[in-house]
Amino acid sequence: MTRGKKAAQRAFGDFAPWAEPKAARPQVTRERIVQGALDVLNEQGFDGLTMRALADRLGIKAASLYNHINDKDELLALMADAICGGIPDLDRSRPWREQAETMARQVRRALMAQRDGARVLAATPPVSPHRIRLIEQVLHALKGAGFSPAMIADGSFVMNSYVVGFVLDETLGHPRDAAAAARRREEAKRWFKSLPATEYPTLIALADKLIDSPADRRFELGLRALLDGFELCLSQKRKS
Repeated sequence: MTRGKKAAQRAFGDFAPWAEPKAARPQVTRERIVQGALDVLNEQGFDGLTMRALADRLGIKAASLYNHINDKDELLALMADAICGGIPDLDRSRPWREQAETMARQVRRALMAQRDGARVLAATPPVSPHRIRLIEQVLHALKGAGFSPAMIADGSFVMNSYVVGFVLDETLGHPRDAAAAARRREEAKRWFKSLPATEYPTLIALADKLIDSPADRRFELGLRALLDGFELCLSQKRKS
């Protein structure tokens, strides 16, 4: 046998030699691309979500992605729709305010479940099926309450801005690790308390409350204030 060469394969009776099957190429679908993108987002965050990182995750070349999606903007829109896909429908038999509260809480919960989920929604227009489904339900609830068309349009926009903006504020730049987050809060309190007491006495006195107030409580406060304002508008409309 020649050194460095494989011995020739021979037949064994009626059986011809066979080679090992080639590894199957990864099957790429739009659904798999979206799930892979969400996985990359969860691991690396919004800024780490690149087409190359996604292709590496899927075990394909980046150019192959464009056989299924047009560009990153479309990818983000598909991801936003997937994030919203798990949000259940509202019970239209419930009062309008209860429906609005339920939707706001469910959207926040869905955005918090996916790293940088709020950034994905903020970066994309609401044009995909699941997002349109949610918008329709909010509009229907406000219309059923008797709000004017202008108030329905403006109110739904403000509600969305509040929920997405709140989640952006509570997640953007905040450590994901609980221990690191706790250290960050302690550092913030020490910094506030180190300010000149003659210039910032109120800020110093409230430093612990400002840093330690639960996000859930703040979210509910803002939601309650927002919907109280809606109810005031509705009451004024009925009187006019």
